[in-house]
Parts: sequence; C-alpha cells; structure tokens
Amino acid sequence: MKTRLTFLFVVGVVIANGQIKRSFPIIDKLVIPKQTMQQAVQAEISVVNDAQDTISIMAAPKYFQLKPDQQKAAVKSGEEITTVGQQQVLDDNQLQGTEKIFMLPELYYAREMSTNEQISYRILFIDAAPLRYSFDKSRFEGSIRFLPVQVSETGTVDHSKKILAQPDEIEISTGRQSIPLTIQSVNWPPLDFTVTAESPLDSFEIKILTASNPLGYAKKLPVEPAIEISGNRSTVSGLGIQTIPVYVSLKGVTAFQPVSVTIEPSLGSVDNPTVVLTGDKPALINVRSEGLGDIILTASNPNLLSNSIVIHQQFPILFILLSMLGGLIGSITHIMTGRRKFAFRPLFLGALLGLIAAVAYWGLGIVLIGFSVETKGLTEAMVFGFGLLAGFFGLLPARKVNV
Repeated sequence: MKTRLTFLFVVGVVIANGQIKRSFPIIDKLVIPKQTMQQAVQAEISVVNDAQDTISIMAAPKYFQLKPDQQKAAVKSGEEITTVGQQQVLDDNQLQGTEKIFMLPELYYAREMSTNEQISYRILFIDAAPLRYSFDKSRFEGSIRFLPVQVSETGTVDHSKKILAQPDEIEISTGRQSIPLTIQSVNWPPLDFTVTAESPLDSFEIKILTASNPLGYAKKLPVEPAIEISGNRSTVSGLGIQTIPVYVSLKGVTAFQPVSVTIEPSLGSVDNPTVVLTGDKPALINVRSEGLGDIILTASNPNLLSNSIVIHQQFPILFILLSMLGGLIGSITHIMTGRRKFAFRPLFLGALLGLIAAVAYWGLGIVLIGFSVETKGLTEAMVFGFGLLAGFFGLLPARKVNV
C-alpha cells in the first residue's frame, strides 16, 4: 500500500511540474544571447532615483548596481530590434500561432517589490500573426504580445512572476497616435497590444518608444492581402427584373501576381463568375436577380481571405405599377388624339402592353416599342416611359438588345 501511494505521489509531482511548464512554454525554451549580458565596456546608463529625476552615468552594464535611492535604470545594447528565436507554440492556447520572438535592444534594471532586490530584464515581443482585414470594421487589425522577461548573468530566463517596485512604461506609435504600455511585472502575464490600420500596403510600420530612445525602434508588421467584394446597393428588384454592378478588389497589397477569384451567388446569376485581378483597379461584375430571397454573393480564393455580401431582393411592385400606368396613360393619349370613344378594353390592353414591353426589355433584353434603346440600368422614369410608348404606339416586331 505504501509503495502504491509513493508511486502516485511521484506521478502527481511530475504532472504538476509539467503543468507549470506548460503555463510558460515560451519562457522555458528561451535563452537570451550571452554577449548581450556580458558587456564589460562602459556604456551610458539612464537612472531614475526616488525623486523621479533621470540622470545619466557611465558604467559597465554587467556590473551595474542600483544605489539605495535609485529605483530603476536602462541601457541601450544596440540600435535595432533583434530576433531572439523562432518557434511554434502548439500546446498553450494563449500563445498559439506564435511565429517569431523579437527583443528590444535595451537592458532594464529594477527592484522587485517584495524583496527590494535588483533584477535585470529585457522586453520581448511576439509577432503572432500578420495584420488581417476586418470586413465588418473596414480596416486591418493585428496584435503584438509584449513579454518582459528576467535574465541572469548566464543569459537564461527566470520563470517566476515578479512585481516591479516601480512600473516602467513604453509607448507604441502607429503614426497617428502613441499609446502607452505600462510594465508592472516581469515573466508573466504578457501585455497584448492591438494594432489597427485603415489602408496599409504590403506592411505597416510601428515604433516602440522608450525613455532611452524617444525616437523609437521601428518594426514593420506584415500585412495579409484580402479580397473584398463590394457594391453601392444592398437591394435589387427581384424576379430577374434588375441587374446591379458589384466590384471585386484586393486590399493591402501594391504588387502581386494575377489572382483568380471565383464569384458564387446563392441566387441569381453573374455575367462573369471568374475574374482575374491583375492591377490596383477593381473588377466589375453584374449580378441579375432571381426569385425573392436574399442573394449571398461570395468571392473566394484558396489562398486569400475574402468576404460575402448580402443583396436583398424586393418584389417589383413599383416596376409593375409604373409600367402599367405608363401603358394606361399612353393608350388614353392614343384614344384622345384619334378622337375615338373611351372603352374599358383598349385601356386595359394599353396597361398590359406597357407591362409586356417593360418585362421584355429588362427581363429578356428584347425591344418591343419600335425605337432604338441604348440606355442601361433601371429607373422609375425609364419603366414609366416604356409603358407610355407601348400604350401609345402598341407593340412592334421584337429586336434583341443588350441590357
């Protein structure tokens, strides 16, 4: 019995240790390069004292120690952001999708709140994913995860969370604004920062501003191109009466190879179901209505993010009324100019002729009024005019046109 309990205890400890390490997978595998910690040469160190005054002193970063009246300090170890390592975190939900780890070229000195002991740390940030287009917000969005980590003289990182006696601060500049980011602890938890951009092309540059470098360290974030399908109208007359234009374009990219895009409607039809985008101009497609349900129009490409739009189909009651009213007035005018007697049958026939002429033209592209019609689109005046001419002149032999 004692042997069994001992075995269960050992298994429990192993599992517990495994769970602890899973909470910090990125820290467990990370090692800060040694040469950044062992600088014996003199360097300018910015020190903040209890009075919040900042002074600059020359000292060796490896041997620097905060004085009793000093709370924190920082020293530059380079001019550019460097890549620390590359890994894919698959087990931890919070860090899933991590691609690269970057490090600010600065070493920080601070005091731990509970012990007042000096610790050294560096600020890492994780470029988790490229900026992706949000079709709902009409802008590109991405995120950066900052992680201050404590380092030792050997370059290894500490795992335990430590609260800083005095918080530090950096600023993230996106061009139009600078947003402060307060560092209150090291090792955990990470600090998430959301990056937004209206219309970046190929990449989007941010700057990380620190007290030691107020001009900031530049970092270009990748932008993932997206296919956008858009239109100026969200409604259309149903039953195949109306055709409206829709545009397909690429967002977030300046130069690219030809991209093939498939347009798929849930109802209705499109005149060009496959378009090839080869420049910065959008491609035009025409969508014809069908039935009375909503048309869900989707642009798809296996390699790029794309969206869908919804076009609401309406019963063409106004189309029917205007065409019949035009035919009725046209037949009345025809009767009056010929000095004929009014009768119900010619009036009813004129209204039907107006509807037939309008449906033939917008539904089939056939002209029955005997006039050359080159106009496109669908307006109230056009529908009424077709009915008016059909009621006055009657229907003539059909001629096919492109609507």
